[in-house]
Amino acid sequence: MRRWRLPLILSAAILLSQLFRTPALLDVVRDAAPADVTLVYPFFHAVFAPFTLLADYLNGGSLGDLKGFAVWSVVCYVLWRLAGSSRQVAKSPSPVARELRAAAVFLVAVAAFLWWGVRWGRPIPRLVASDSALVIFDVHSHTAMSHDGRRGFGAASNARWHERAGFDAAFVTDHNVFGAYREWEKDRNGHPPRLLAGEELSLNGLHMVVLGNDAAIANKPWDQTFDSSLALLRLLRDTGAASPRRPYVIASLPEYARNHLGADLGRVIEAGTEGLEIWTTSPKAMDALPPSRRREVINRARSLGIALFGATDMHGLGYGASVWNVARLPGWRALPDSSLGHALVAAVRADPRGASRVIARRRVFGETRLARAFAVPMGLLLTVRSVPAPHVVALLVWCWIPALLRARRREARPA
Repeated sequence: MRRWRLPLILSAAILLSQLFRTPALLDVVRDAAPADVTLVYPFFHAVFAPFTLLADYLNGGSLGDLKGFAVWSVVCYVLWRLAGSSRQVAKSPSPVARELRAAAVFLVAVAAFLWWGVRWGRPIPRLVASDSALVIFDVHSHTAMSHDGRRGFGAASNARWHERAGFDAAFVTDHNVFGAYREWEKDRNGHPPRLLAGEELSLNGLHMVVLGNDAAIANKPWDQTFDSSLALLRLLRDTGAASPRRPYVIASLPEYARNHLGADLGRVIEAGTEGLEIWTTSPKAMDALPPSRRREVINRARSLGIALFGATDMHGLGYGASVWNVARLPGWRALPDSSLGHALVAAVRADPRGASRVIARRRVFGETRLARAFAVPMGLLLTVRSVPAPHVVALLVWCWIPALLRARRREARPA
């Protein structure tokens, strides 16, 4: 009976979690589940549920989540080895060698899983809208043209990833360079998604995402001081102020949250910032804006009429999306690529509080020391509570496969 203890405990936890099911998605600003978008999972995402769900969880987490995963992995490994040590001592003349081999296998397995989750084009869920007038878009992504973009991750790779994650359109915002989107605009032959013009400016204590610009914007010499950076924002605000094609400026995470969240944020907004990122797939950015601080930013932005956005900040590493922007834009499918970006900007500019929604995958965030310590297991439990039935079945099957194989191997041994 002892050999079945672990699969029985895991199976009970999975089944009990289904009594407390929760939606997988969250409208971050409204703090409610959206009714007009849903996640659709590929077949093999369900088949390999333990691995794909864990990779998705880590892909949308903070640095604290990644560190917590490392600690919990070691704790679980040590407990597993201790649980089996009493049966193995008599079988091995060299327990030290046995444990070194086991530790090496564990480290190789973890490294292989992380490589698969970060670099492999693994199955990922995609966001799907129930209304054809809704456009799902990303305001912040990169290609190999960025200094920190993955080599070989060009516009076509960027587009293919966004399409797999459910995006209809994505602004390409490489660091201080411009134009990667044109490669896809020229060669896509009607294939989704649309790649749109943008740029990310590296300034003094700020990274500013610019949407809808028609040419490169130089970040130098404006990056020398905070005041000179604000001067550039004012210049962008005032140049062509009456033009519907005026670039749209968003403060990127984590820089504004780390360096200018207090009174300085008011100066950043006054200088011409029209939007703020509040959710991203970047781990260091998610650390910079915990839930209580995010709510403060949301409330402040609402009072000032500032739009709020989610950003994948995709650089070619990590293949799951954790956040999308959804806007209602009737007739958007008939617009050419060059017009769609400006149409999105115009819609958000006209209604900064309601034109675009930030839709994210639910997560557990720990703000106290105790909550942070248990954020990973509680977050994984939340993930299991929100997955569809095929994933639940797959998780149950994977719980029993190791125990059944071990039992069969023991039965096959000669007496």
